[in-house]
Amino acid sequence: MNKKPPIFKHLRNIYNQSPWVLVAVLWVSILPSIGAIILGNWIYSHWSEINLSPIIKPEIVLIYCISGTFLMGLALVPTTFFAVISGYVFGWQTFPYLVLAYTLASAVGYYLGRILEKDSLDLLLAPYPKAKKLISEKKGQMGSLIFFVRISPVIPFAISNLVFAMLRTGIKRVLWFGFLGMLPRTLLAFSSGALAGSLQEALTTKSPIWQYVLIVALLVVSLVGIYTFFTKSASKN
Repeated sequence: MNKKPPIFKHLRNIYNQSPWVLVAVLWVSILPSIGAIILGNWIYSHWSEINLSPIIKPEIVLIYCISGTFLMGLALVPTTFFAVISGYVFGWQTFPYLVLAYTLASAVGYYLGRILEKDSLDLLLAPYPKAKKLISEKKGQMGSLIFFVRISPVIPFAISNLVFAMLRTGIKRVLWFGFLGMLPRTLLAFSSGALAGSLQEALTTKSPIWQYVLIVALLVVSLVGIYTFFTKSASKN
């Protein structure tokens, strides 16, 4: 009877066959936090030099959308951080452009993940045939998984992009269901920045009680949805 390989041996096998996948995992796990610290410190240090008109000019909108797309899509900053800063710096007039930026960032992150993953999901699940079978059976229902993953306030945007690429969920599902799932958490983060009384308040984690209630609610909805997605299939087998 074949034994499952130890986790470190399994990871070494994955690295030998697809090294860029582990590099990508480390990238999306570590770099966004570093980027948030760097960008936050820069904005805080140069705040007095930032002069914005009450009405954003078209060229500013274009720069904002392009910058947001690649900062979030390349996992250089977390989407929550970018939403908070956008709310404080630009105000509510920027929210539609933020939605556009994170939607485009989803496409960037997904396609980069598809380039890097190189059948890595098969490698990761090789010791776990039941999990592999379960995911295969749910291929046509990935939209609901994308929605519940995106709505979670604790699952990082960049990591989920890589996971969706490995699962080969399809770009249309990622864009549409990801747009719907990201909307509540983005609105929550954006509003905390827009309602902040100072830049320091916007950059800190202090929030009113109603925001914590909404965060818990989104987390519960996400957990129940993800659990239901997998257990429904399991109960059919």
